[in-house]
Amino acid sequence: TPPARPTSFEPRQLRFDPQPATRWFSPGVLTASGLHVGVTSVFGSFLDKRELQSSKRCEPDLRYAARDELWLDYVADTGDGFEATATVACQVAKPALTVDGVDEPLPRSDILVLGGDEVYPTASTEGYENRLEGPWRAALPWTAAAPPPTVPAHPTVYAIPGNHDWYDGLTGFLRLFGQGRWLGGWLTHQTRSYFAVRLPHRWWLWGIDIQPETLIDEPQLEFFSRAARRADRGDRLVLATAVPTWTQLERDPHAYRNLAYLERTLLRPAGLDLKLTVAGDQHHYSRFVNEGRGGEDEIGPTHKITSGGGGAFLHPTHDLPRTVEIGVTPDDPGDVATYEVAARYPRAGRSRLLSLQALLLPVRNPSFMVVPGVMNVALLWTIQFGLRSLERPGVSFAEAGAGWGWSDLAGGMFRTSLAAVMLLVLFGGLWGFAKTPPWAPRGLPRYAAKSVLALVHFAAQVATIATVALVAVTIASAVDGWWFGLVASLVAFGLGGVACAAVMGAYLAAAIGLPGVRAHANEAFAASRITGYKNFLRMHIDHTGALTVYALGIDKAVKRRHWRAVPEADDPEAAWIEPTRGEPRPRLVDKVTIR
Repeated sequence: TPPARPTSFEPRQLRFDPQPATRWFSPGVLTASGLHVGVTSVFGSFLDKRELQSSKRCEPDLRYAARDELWLDYVADTGDGFEATATVACQVAKPALTVDGVDEPLPRSDILVLGGDEVYPTASTEGYENRLEGPWRAALPWTAAAPPPTVPAHPTVYAIPGNHDWYDGLTGFLRLFGQGRWLGGWLTHQTRSYFAVRLPHRWWLWGIDIQPETLIDEPQLEFFSRAARRADRGDRLVLATAVPTWTQLERDPHAYRNLAYLERTLLRPAGLDLKLTVAGDQHHYSRFVNEGRGGEDEIGPTHKITSGGGGAFLHPTHDLPRTVEIGVTPDDPGDVATYEVAARYPRAGRSRLLSLQALLLPVRNPSFMVVPGVMNVALLWTIQFGLRSLERPGVSFAEAGAGWGWSDLAGGMFRTSLAAVMLLVLFGGLWGFAKTPPWAPRGLPRYAAKSVLALVHFAAQVATIATVALVAVTIASAVDGWWFGLVASLVAFGLGGVACAAVMGAYLAAAIGLPGVRAHANEAFAASRITGYKNFLRMHIDHTGALTVYALGIDKAVKRRHWRAVPEADDPEAAWIEPTRGEPRPRLVDKVTIR
């Protein structure tokens, strides 16, 4: 039975609470995320939920193999802010999607694949409900069963977990995707955190679960071994994984080890042809291609696609390598394939320009300013102890402050042991925060690059703190007594919070924007909180067996104030919500056909 439609855009009516985009520079979010990362890193190595899943029966899904054609969607890194998540979900759910650059409307897909990080910032029951289930249910609340002999009768959703799904040990992920539940009008059909689906015309879809920083577990290898035995030699494979490790090889030569192991131990012995690998994690679109080789042992083009534009903040594309070399067999130096970047969205020039929005860090992350504000107040009070030696007999501290200059206040930070310790702590924090460019991944170059970046950032922050202290003391000199300390502290807190946050934004913008540096991509764009440039993949296997991938981009997400409820609709599959202005229209940003 179709569920009751909401009568207003209220959380109680919608059955979920629309959430703002995650503020990654919020002290609360940073602290909670850090704790979850620490707990997952420590206990994840002792208790691997993937091995516990082996008690659940799991077999490849063969229901689609006999079809003449099939449509499939791939959406990754959804489940963040309502604006971007709902924008993408409502386009995916349309019965027929009109796309700029495509002649005919694209029909709704039979299979929806969620490619990891289905919830932000950490996995929880409330997080999945408000950030994933709610918006996707509102986009497609119900689907009518297709008439026999169509199997399956409803569109199916499959999912693989990302690192954010792992923060609760996959408890919420398996509850949602591993128990035959509905996600709006899509029905789940997996029992573990990985899956295999046989598609028409000798195509396969595999979704693998690579827990962060671990190898593929034995039960998962056994499952895919069974799937490989069901395949015929020459069958073609689409592989979904959570992280585009091929883009990380410049920094970590072993990043591709899990996928390489899968390819040389399962795919090659079974004769499976890996034609397409898709991943999320990086919140942009990019495609790398290897053109293959001709001759008697002809190997056609293979593609590596990153499509993580389902709802989280944008990541840059201008820092991507132009070419990557992927080796499958470590003992065979000749077993290396070269992939070249063929497409990216947004384009590199646009991405570099967007990196300047990191300068707006104080505006887009106001709660972060509490941290540098407190730091400025603490250093202001330690500075005064270093300036006591400059006092003249019979002259109050406030009166003396009116005559101090910038050099006096800057030097005051180094005249006491307490101030020196605080500055060492500040430098240590900035050194730990510094991310090195990919050309300095380890060893002495890494430490040298981190030190240089930290010193530059540290010098800028110290100069800013001294300037803020000068302004605070100058303003407070108009009063005396305890009013002097109060006014100076308030000015240092407010002005210092804004100024030091702006300096950090400038540092991040320079680190990712300057040619040759290519550092702090994640931090700079997390600070920018850009909700536009969403993307997802719509794939089609036609009656000839050709697979066409349409990469669809949405330049702007619909603001929350521009959504409204749709209380009445003739079609029970109609969305519960719709934009009040500016209906987003996807455009084709890339297209590739594998014949």
